[in-house]
Amino acid sequence: MKKPTIKQTVAVMLIATLAFSLGLVISNVSVHFNPQVNVYMEITKGEASGATATLASGNLITDIGENYIRDNVASDGVTFTNETVAVWSISLSNVGSPSASWTELDTEVAANGFERATGTVAGWVNGGDCAFNVTKTFTASGTQQLQTAGLQWDDTGESDNNLFAAATFTQTTFATSDTLTVTWVITFNAN
Repeated sequence: MKKPTIKQTVAVMLIATLAFSLGLVISNVSVHFNPQVNVYMEITKGEASGATATLASGNLITDIGENYIRDNVASDGVTFTNETVAVWSISLSNVGSPSASWTELDTEVAANGFERATGTVAGWVNGGDCAFNVTKTFTASGTQQLQTAGLQWDDTGESDNNLFAAATFTQTTFATSDTLTVTWVITFNAN
């Protein structure tokens, strides 16, 4: 067998390098890595004196929330403006430590101005990704302790099987006329 020439060796190495590089480019263009729906919640307490405080928060999307995204994105003719599927109602509770297996807030509050309510929705672009906010300000009509907020797709107070996301915050006592502003930020990052 004849030994390859330097030109032949260089040509084979060049073809191999180009094929590998082309494979990387095609792979990076044609595949989406780590698609995510990110949910962030901010809670602000306002007191009658005018003082405000931002309370710490955490968040998670429930298992049924993930299924809800899948089912509604895969359905024909479903849009966010359809009130039967919109994720825009905010619920509150004094029971902390949400779990992904929750389907409702445990002991949802239905008094003192903190009943489940539809928030104001605003669509926007978050760092190049589609996003929307759901914001609601509650005003206390009596003393109430709270530490958990939920984001629902049904505005019927204390209803089950519609909890999209939940977050806990520092347990806080709200007196008459104090306000609680909840802002959920939902970002769709699929590319």
